[in-house]
Amino acid sequence: MHYIFSRVINLPEDYLVISDPAICGGKPVIKGTRVPAQYILELWDKGYSFEQIHRQYPTVSKELVKMVIEYLSKNSTIKILH
Repeated sequence: MHYIFSRVINLPEDYLVISDPAICGGKPVIKGTRVPAQYILELWDKGYSFEQIHRQYPTVSKELVKMVIEYLSKNSTIKILH
């Protein structure tokens, strides 16, 4: 599955993904981390579980991994707070 990231919106559970030029050159990252959202999604698409993704990126809680994946399962296009 391909995910299209565009800038500017409010996600239902507050902002889950943000884009800030001062963090990872503006790549969309999981809020409160430096982990690009795309990395989480790529692991999920490869069959990793929430727990396995959390172990790869311990700065992203299992709950946050789950929230991001559940939201993106319903929406292949999301907008990012910028």
